[in-house]
Amino acid sequence: MANPNDWRETRTPEQAAAETEEPEAAARVRAEDDAETRARQAAAEAGLRAADRALEDGEARLRTTREELRQRGQELERTSGLTREVARNAADLLHETEQIADHARRTQPADTKTPTAPSPRDDTR
Repeated sequence: MANPNDWRETRTPEQAAAETEEPEAAARVRAEDDAETRARQAAAEAGLRAADRALEDGEARLRTTREELRQRGQELERTSGLTREVARNAADLLHETEQIADHARRTQPADTKTPTAPSPRDDTR
């Protein structure tokens, strides 16, 4: 149990710390160490701020790229659909052309299968 008359037992920890004497060299070393620590912390903070800005810039570029890719994807879907439609139309036209040619061959009389009139380009005079 603490003796209330003993001044050593009634001091607060802050008072006890204030009463201790720190050698001058230790105080100087501690102050230098504190200054170096503050400088490292400031440098680290500046580096973190720069990294944060770089991340924000990168995120903005990624958002822009994502939107451009989305638009490009939509364009490709549209052109893909158009390409399929053109291919179908070309196949239909080819089929119709073949049918017309077959029909013309079947309905053409046997004696007119070879051209009798010279072509306008066959001018051999």
